[in-house]
Amino acid sequence: MIPMSRWMLGLLRAWWVDPLIATVAFGAAINIYWREERKQGLSCYNQWNTKVSLDPEKAPVFVSLVCYWAGILVWKLFVSAPGELPDGIPVIWEPMTSLYLIAEVVSGILLYDALFFFVHLAMHECVAIRNLHARHHSRPEGTLEARDVLRHSFADGSLQVILNIVAQRRTPWGSVKSRLARALHNVIVTWMLTESHTASPTPNVFRRWFVGVREHRMHHLGVSDVREYGRYHRHQQFFGYLDDFRSWCLYVGLHGHTPVKNKWCCTLVIAGFLTSVQTHMQSSTRP
Repeated sequence: MIPMSRWMLGLLRAWWVDPLIATVAFGAAINIYWREERKQGLSCYNQWNTKVSLDPEKAPVFVSLVCYWAGILVWKLFVSAPGELPDGIPVIWEPMTSLYLIAEVVSGILLYDALFFFVHLAMHECVAIRNLHARHHSRPEGTLEARDVLRHSFADGSLQVILNIVAQRRTPWGSVKSRLARALHNVIVTWMLTESHTASPTPNVFRRWFVGVREHRMHHLGVSDVREYGRYHRHQQFFGYLDDFRSWCLYVGLHGHTPVKNKWCCTLVIAGFLTSVQTHMQSSTRP
């Protein structure tokens, strides 16, 4: 392990390192895909100054940046840390430490994806809160770019950030999540989210492996056949098992069995989401 002075360790353990890594990772991913979109003539924005406009229609990245950091500051003021965060740096001669780090990262991504599925589905199926998500789908039909990953309302974006924080506080088995696992989580998740929205076919990193990333553009562009709704109109951002199960339920309903009505779907979605969050928050408040 590389020797580090006390002030360097203090810098790396500062509270703002996590959001800074997420910010840099998002910025890097968006700019990489935006460059590919421009090279292939797929971007409506060809000038850098559109990134820093105060008009959220032209510069969702800049507006989201400001709102994100404001929200993080508010969270920091009112919500305490889940406990002392371990560094999580694996020891080369102890393979189990590397496997544990991988388990932390994978479980966090799975948890975030599952939690957001319920919120995302509710924002589409529950009329009362549908407007919260409308801005994310406000692009002209047939257009979607990497930067549109951050085109959303304040409430919509805040829900995503809060769910990500909840998923990052503790592992599903109750341990405080390490700093390195949090950093890797933020880098991977921001790239996957950006890749799922881009119009560029390259770089093709996570789309080749994860159906939610690969088919998220279909969710925005839409499909007309209700029988394909769960298959190509996915609400999971990365994976697809929950959408596949929901698609099966809809298929059963279309073939003469008792269909799942929207009001019951809305109730089940909200109940499932609240139960998931409550369970995880209970583990997060353990000493």
